[in-house]
Amino acid sequence: MRQLFLKLEISHSHVTGSSSSPPPVLLSYRLQLDHLVIIARVSVDNRTRALVKGLQAVTDVKLLTARVEELSSHLLEFPETRVVAIKEKVLPCLLRLRQARDLPLQAAVREALALTGYTEPVKGRGIRVLSIDGGGTRGLLALQTLHKLQDLTGKPVHQLFDYICGVSTGAILAFMLGIFQVPLEECEKMYRELGSDVFKQNVIVGTMKMGWSHAFYDSEMWENILKERMGDGRMIESARDPHCPKVSAVSTIVNRGLPLKAYVFRNYRLMPGVRSHYLGDCKHKMWQAIRASSAAPGYFQEFVLGKDLHQDGGLLINNPTALAIHECKCLWPNTPLQCVLSLGTGRYETAGKNSTTYTSLKTKLAHVISSATDTEEVHTMLDALLPSDTYFRFNAYMSEDIQLNENRVEKLNFLKSEGERYLERNEAKLRKAASILGQEKSAMQRLAEWAKLKADMYEGFPFVSKL
Repeated sequence: MRQLFLKLEISHSHVTGSSSSPPPVLLSYRLQLDHLVIIARVSVDNRTRALVKGLQAVTDVKLLTARVEELSSHLLEFPETRVVAIKEKVLPCLLRLRQARDLPLQAAVREALALTGYTEPVKGRGIRVLSIDGGGTRGLLALQTLHKLQDLTGKPVHQLFDYICGVSTGAILAFMLGIFQVPLEECEKMYRELGSDVFKQNVIVGTMKMGWSHAFYDSEMWENILKERMGDGRMIESARDPHCPKVSAVSTIVNRGLPLKAYVFRNYRLMPGVRSHYLGDCKHKMWQAIRASSAAPGYFQEFVLGKDLHQDGGLLINNPTALAIHECKCLWPNTPLQCVLSLGTGRYETAGKNSTTYTSLKTKLAHVISSATDTEEVHTMLDALLPSDTYFRFNAYMSEDIQLNENRVEKLNFLKSEGERYLERNEAKLRKAASILGQEKSAMQRLAEWAKLKADMYEGFPFVSKL
């Protein structure tokens, strides 16, 4: 059905764009195509209505679970049918089904709700956002800050935040902490292992690979590692976990002309009528999201996904904090920001030399990449716009320039010691952030959310059913 629908649309577009006054034969063909396109659309919409009504017609738990799964598959393939499903009262139906004690049914319902665009209220008093920059193995600095926050709050990272967004290495951390909920200690160990496995290349072999694939490291090996660690699951499937926050990874699409376009791999969908400024979807596999977001030029090959060519998100947005805030306002438009935590992966400032002498190509490229991936401009803007008790940025100064692909144990340990000194100097700010992250909902807020949930569950029922 999907293929037929697309073929009809393409044929229809081709014919209707042929001429302003087509001959009778073409006009007849165009009318037939119009008719077929309408039939295809009506057929898909009718299928949506039948799937929603099918949920209301059975009580057997296993059959219900199978029908919810079927609805999810349909909504994933035809996202435009969310409007029809919502008009058919799918949300009240799913919200009531979610009250069932059967865990597989609950999980299936949560995924279906996410596919319609339904969003749960935030966990705290307001929206709590975690944004992690790109930066290769220097992501250990971000892990250090999270270690301290976890110690201060007594809660794991996935419970502290409603939305976690990352670019490149930050996306890896976002997935490990938000979706897979790996403990921080294990997370650091895995992170070091990834660094030693991936950034391990003979210089001569790497240089030869640069010549034919524009990638110093083995992109295929990197893909295989991601597939092995993350499995074959789609982004949206993480919505089955009631403890999983909203998570996203950012890449850069480089084949749709200029300017370059950011792409957001999401584990959620927005409600019909709500449009993000950024392209993106939830249908992709998790390993694909990381592979696309980490395809740094010169390090790994570009990643082909559908008709798009993806490279490292840091080419365009290496500090995704502003993007994360935008996505959160699309998800929870009437909820204020409670805490925005932005984590950098270290900065090193060199003394500038005012010289007009020859500069090597390598140095020029390094300067261009450094400027393109600068993270502090976003910080300066947000620092001026957001309240000081809402926005917190941690980005350690480094006394030595640690490369993004550093994998030597002594250098990584040196990086950690730099991070420890930075966090000691900023302990007061860290404690303030932990205090704000720990603020709970008021009793009135909980009551209002409970009342809204009951109203959503019994929408369209007689008033007595809401009591």
